[in-house]
Amino acid sequence: VIGESARKANFQLYGYKRNNNPRLSKMDSLMVYEATSCATYTTAGSKAILEPKNSSDLYEMLPNYAFRMGVDVSWRTSNWGEPTIHVDEYITNEELGEMFPGENVYHDEILLKGLRERITSSNKNKVLIVLHTSTSHGPKYADKYPKEFEVYKPVARNVEEGEKNVGLLVNAYDNTIRYTDFLLDNLISTLRAMTDWKSAMIFISDHGESLGENKMFMHGLPMKLAPKEQYEIPFLVWTSDNFRNYKTKDELPAVLEQHYIFHSVLNLLSIDSPAYNKDFDIFK
Repeated sequence: VIGESARKANFQLYGYKRNNNPRLSKMDSLMVYEATSCATYTTAGSKAILEPKNSSDLYEMLPNYAFRMGVDVSWRTSNWGEPTIHVDEYITNEELGEMFPGENVYHDEILLKGLRERITSSNKNKVLIVLHTSTSHGPKYADKYPKEFEVYKPVARNVEEGEKNVGLLVNAYDNTIRYTDFLLDNLISTLRAMTDWKSAMIFISDHGESLGENKMFMHGLPMKLAPKEQYEIPFLVWTSDNFRNYKTKDELPAVLEQHYIFHSVLNLLSIDSPAYNKDFDIFK
């Protein structure tokens, strides 16, 4: 799952004062890693998540490479700014809305619709699903979640309102994180119920977000100038029992980067590749 504008500072799992991860915080089997993004905007952040290393050279993106290696790959998106994706199944939220009438295509729960059936109906034994969300994208955070997730209120309807009252903007943003908590818990529950599959869920954000610190809002500053709120991101991992062994914290750097996704997913998919680098794998 590629998260959108989710910053570490506002996740309960990373010590935030609000109970906005009520489901994931009770999950013993969830791994929580310190991480930073390689950029502060979607295009570069998404690319870094999907490539093996930071370089000006062109690399085949993770879903394209996995697809070419015989994996059943599906890309579901409510976002934009992605590198070119060469897979047979690329589905937008609007297209999912046509497949599942009556669902709100502007809330990311649409990306989960029919997912279990999609996986179990595959004629291959390796499946990679990429969900590219937009849950915490500004400037209208309050439009990104169903009304029942508006726990913190009142809210600013947009960043322009929020500039006049930062607390209301933070309320709206924190509601998006609470909705993210629901989506990831829902996804893990779906995978956990599929007992004849070994499965994993990885969530990492493309970049962080400024919410009024030093009068900065949203994201996109050059990395040399960006405050930590724009590049300190959540990195969460769940695996089914006896699927893979994690490296210990002593075997990993204190802070991980987005390129760990490429190599860790190759391990999960058992793809033997010259592109694989064991030093950038969270698993043994």
